[in-house]
Amino acid sequence: MNLRRLRLFLILAQEGSFHRAAQKAYLSQPALSQQIQALERELGVRLLERKPFRLTPAGEALKEGGERLLKEVEALKEQVRRAGREELRFGVPENLLPDLLPLLDHLRRGLGQAVEVLEMHTPEQVQALLEGRLDYGLAGLRVEEAAIAQEPLLKVPIVVLLPEDHPLAAQERVPLKALREEAFLLLPKDFLPPLYEAFMEVFRKAGFAPKVAREVARFPQAVSLVAAGKGVYLTLAPYRVFPHPGTVMRPLEEEAFLQVSLIYRKDPPPPRLKEVRALLKALAF
Repeated sequence: MNLRRLRLFLILAQEGSFHRAAQKAYLSQPALSQQIQALERELGVRLLERKPFRLTPAGEALKEGGERLLKEVEALKEQVRRAGREELRFGVPENLLPDLLPLLDHLRRGLGQAVEVLEMHTPEQVQALLEGRLDYGLAGLRVEEAAIAQEPLLKVPIVVLLPEDHPLAAQERVPLKALREEAFLLLPKDFLPPLYEAFMEVFRKAGFAPKVAREVARFPQAVSLVAAGKGVYLTLAPYRVFPHPGTVMRPLEEEAFLQVSLIYRKDPPPPRLKEVRALLKALAF
């Protein structure tokens, strides 16, 4: 079946008028009519009545199946284009990069293919996946979009940053409950609402609401404030590789973590999905 003629027929079926469909397709009405007649000859059936305009049962069937077919064709074209690129594009949240970059390097070596890393928070990854600007994401937050698949990959611990002279600084693990009366530096809710909620869930499980001394979005600022005795700070374990003078970072006694998942668009699926999934899961666990 000629796909150009099919597209013209679908425009005509949607517009319900040769005049409007011809304008939308940038054709003259006679040229559009000739294309529809050629499609009818190709299929051996009458697809529509001209006066008054209406689709025949065969036309209705072609409209329904043709829309589905064109979607599948576009999905296949996108899949082929993506498979032909030299690199895979991965979205990774900035605050997880220190822990996840070694994982992505192992993936690059295992695939024998370049891996481009783009710093994106989870909501940005989802949008980029839907728009075809990303092949995969490593998401630290739960994804609710039905078109996006998510597979649990690893758990990133949530830790606490304390002044180096804090009474609990010498402990190997710190019970969050023991910090009930402390002033907390906290991520602003509007900076990244899902991550803020993940931290608040940790407090809820510990049985108290934090006393917030100040909202802090960036880790270096939090370090300077904790070192100055302005409060304590919940953060993610990857930040242990950053310098934090005047402070100590300790894991919590309670189980507290951020679930990192591999996310990707279900349709069309990304290139080398089976290999990527197997390599990441083997390396993550």
